[in-house]
Amino acid sequence: MKSSRGFTLIETLIALSITLLVVGGAYTVFNSQQRNTTVQSNISDAQQVVRSSMDFMAKELRMAGYDPKLSSSFGIRDIHLRTYDLNTSAAGYSFIEFSWDKDEDGIVDNNEITSFSLYDDSDVAPGTNALMYGTSDSARQPLAGYITAMGLAFAYDFNGDGKMDTDAAGDIIWAIDAGNDNVWDRLAINTTASPPTVNTVSTGTPIKMQHIRAIRIWLLSRTEAPDQNYTDSNTYIVGKQAITPNNHYRHRLLDRVILCRNLGT
Repeated sequence: MKSSRGFTLIETLIALSITLLVVGGAYTVFNSQQRNTTVQSNISDAQQVVRSSMDFMAKELRMAGYDPKLSSSFGIRDIHLRTYDLNTSAAGYSFIEFSWDKDEDGIVDNNEITSFSLYDDSDVAPGTNALMYGTSDSARQPLAGYITAMGLAFAYDFNGDGKMDTDAAGDIIWAIDAGNDNVWDRLAINTTASPPTVNTVSTGTPIKMQHIRAIRIWLLSRTEAPDQNYTDSNTYIVGKQAITPNNHYRHRLLDRVILCRNLGT
């Protein structure tokens, strides 16, 4: 005779508890993996944005001063600090305008004058800045979103000896026009401090655009979405700025030196 005995209430509760533990554990693992995947995807996007932006800027800036007709009409035109609306201001941000002879006719056309700047563009990058690219024959266009900051500094050959000017220790002088007064101000960067610091020290050397031989670029990007389980308390040196985000976004900094092969020739 077959038994008709089923599960007791205690057995059912034990089975249900085990099932909930297994399902709960699986959900925890899945949720953690999904969050990590999202974080890594956001980081990858931020890295790609800053790399592609840097590559484009480097390609363009290497052409600054290209002048096959030897017209002496092409080169770096302006490095004054500017606001997001391109008004000159010592409290502004890095900006550069330069030209090169794209059609090799020795005449500066409007489409041969290029600029890079930042803009607080909520349409392109809500809550942060966009890297802008412009020519004189058209309005500035966003090159990349979520570029938190851009820094530019310049190495120059003031004494005309064919070498970039150095300090007493033999280090290249990287400088900006911090006061928009046409005098070079050296960037004094201390990466051994905690947090790192940067200051500007006047060199007393007047700025001549034709003396510029190299450009140093810093680009700081951030993820599009925040990670509430992370706070970025790092300090990033971006040109004249020391930036400590203290927010839930992850940031990526890229620093590159561009030799201006068409300047000083």
